Amino acid sequence: MNLADLMTQLTDDVDTRLLPTPEDIRRTGDTLRRQRRARFTVGATVLAVMAVVTSVAIVTHPFARSGPEPGGPIDGWRVIRTLEIPGSGDAFYGDSSLWVIDNRNQELTEDGTPSGDLYQIDPRSGVVLDRIPGAVGGWPNVGAGAIWLSTAAGGLNTLTRVDLASHEVTRTSTSHPRQLPHGTAWAAGNLWVANYTSGDLLRMDPETRQVRQTIHLGDNRNGRAPQSLISDGHSVWVGNDNGLITRLDGATGEETSRLQLPIRGVRFDGIDTRRHVLYAHALRGNSIFQINTGPPGPDRIRDELPLTQDVGGMLAGFAVGTESLWAATLNPDDLLRIDPETLRISERIPLTGLNHESNVPIALAASGRAVWIRVNDRVRELAPQP
Repeated sequence: MNLADLMTQLTDDVDTRLLPTPEDIRRTGDTLRRQRRARFTVGATVLAVMAVVTSVAIVTHPFARSGPEPGGPIDGWRVIRTLEIPGSGDAFYGDSSLWVIDNRNQELTEDGTPSGDLYQIDPRSGVVLDRIPGAVGGWPNVGAGAIWLSTAAGGLNTLTRVDLASHEVTRTSTSHPRQLPHGTAWAAGNLWVANYTSGDLLRMDPETRQVRQTIHLGDNRNGRAPQSLISDGHSVWVGNDNGLITRLDGATGEETSRLQLPIRGVRFDGIDTRRHVLYAHALRGNSIFQINTGPPGPDRIRDELPLTQDVGGMLAGFAVGTESLWAATLNPDDLLRIDPETLRISERIPLTGLNHESNVPIALAASGRAVWIRVNDRVRELAPQP
């Protein structure tokens, strides 16, 4: 039985009227959010008495509303859950939860808050645990007890922090005049921020958001400005438009390695800390580079995997799982399962019904052996059959 048959079977087994609507999700999220914040307030009060003495940028473009369905051979895997989450935006895993962003229309409400929401989902049950208004943006990153987002909505161009414990949302400008940060990375007790417009890499205090160090990497007009960031908790890797990857010590900012890729427009896709490898691709490219970051010696290219035969093909999403790598491509519109040991495609699953010419945003997230695919208003979870 192929995946398309399994999805049909799943649809037959589940009454879609029982699936939560966006309105149900919002009502449930509001209730849970009030309960969570009430508990947090009580806890904070108790502590005070005792003292009387704490994750491709997504800029949504107009797209055709389609209902892509994975279909094709896949060995031992099935769609076990489909969730309806309104809008489009990134999906990522962190702090034992799946997080899904609804960037809405990239506009602001009357009180100046972005109109979208961030949804927290229990990956085991699929239950929406919270809906956090205004916590939207791209380049999501989890670290230092918070989720960090780069928020462009309504021209805010700020760094958004979502506290993992209280879900309080705060915003910080990383420069004057304001510019949209092109991603963050947390390493060695520091928050690193890429200010692409000014060509600066900032080392900030994650609690106070005060700048501890500014490293000017170069003008964005000559391709040397920081365009993409990633970290393993100890080192920070910076990619630029000239294809250069620079590795810095996360504590001091000292350069420890430099690697030139045979591409332009480096974009980081993920890091596997167990295998000591980093994954990157070129903007609008269709190949994945596997980069060895472990000892001995400096970073080096281990392998390159072309994902499509069509020169017009493009990587649309990527996720690092425990046993597999996952990639979504446009033209052809496929979901790929990749062996991380050999960097070879083990299975290719057509995403039927998806029109690659409509610039449909696709987001992938992985944890353990499960992978979530987010397209438009649907999030589908694939997992091995028991």
